[in-house]
Amino acid sequence: MAKILSQEEIDALLANVSSETSFEEEKQPQKITVYDFKHPNLVSKEQLRLMETIHEGFARNYGVYLSAQLRMIVEMNLLAIDQIMYSEFVMSIAPPSCIYVCKMEEPASPFVLEMNPQLAIFMVERLFGGPGSPVNEARPISVIEQKVMKRVVSRLLEEVTKNWEIVTNLEASIERYESNPEFVQIVPSSEPVVVVSFEIKIHGHSTLMNICYPYMWVSSIISSPDVQDRILFGNKEATQDEKEIIEENLRQTPLNLSVLLGKTHITIKEFLDLQMGDVIQLDNQTDNLLPILVNNKHAFDGVVGLRKKRLAVRIDSIVKGENNE
Repeated sequence: MAKILSQEEIDALLANVSSETSFEEEKQPQKITVYDFKHPNLVSKEQLRLMETIHEGFARNYGVYLSAQLRMIVEMNLLAIDQIMYSEFVMSIAPPSCIYVCKMEEPASPFVLEMNPQLAIFMVERLFGGPGSPVNEARPISVIEQKVMKRVVSRLLEEVTKNWEIVTNLEASIERYESNPEFVQIVPSSEPVVVVSFEIKIHGHSTLMNICYPYMWVSSIISSPDVQDRILFGNKEATQDEKEIIEENLRQTPLNLSVLLGKTHITIKEFLDLQMGDVIQLDNQTDNLLPILVNNKHAFDGVVGLRKKRLAVRIDSIVKGENNE
């Protein structure tokens, strides 16, 4: 006969089942990923990695240029690459600022270079031979300072285009200078942009510099089929220019060329008894083919002799083998 459970036993059984269920839920928590539909992530990890490579090289090269121009150690590092709305980028700039509106060609698109005006004033003072005293209050840079900074910014654009060459060939130029970010409108406020932030350290003082690219321009370049193949599979075949550069470098590579006249075996006693004027007989004769060594590897066979009263060797055959094919 089946046993009928009491109310206390039923409550204890339900409590035990509920505790085991809650334990299992705590043991295996659900994986939740936060996603903002207003700010979708448009830049993939591969594209982000490619842009990091481009701008890390730019930061390294331009930091060396600034060190030479300012005559002091300048450390320039890539801080972050963020995708934000253009309105957010403009609101993050406090006037007065030092803003250069630049233009890229092929494909044509504007982009923004923004730096702290205190950094620009410091650079101008160092370029004029001053000590480079720190500036406490930010102010718009003068017309003369703009003329001096134009050369510095032009070199910056050269470094930018040089490092973009791993993806495509670009030409960049300065369109105008602005101190108020409200007057800089390269894309609609709701359009996404890619902001590359750099940190410039000089004598323990750090300041920021930003480059703002329109996302549509970045996407049109990085999302092209040629660039995507290069990201996924690398360069399939060297171009004609690359082949010519490699060939030219190989032609200028020095090699050690020597001729093995012959071999012989002598005892240590015979070696110690050698005197000036003694003759050592080799195993080869003068009319035999002798091995010609290139970097100590047997590459050719030839005959030694004289040419215009100089010792010379004539190559008669090429030795084919695993190291010479």
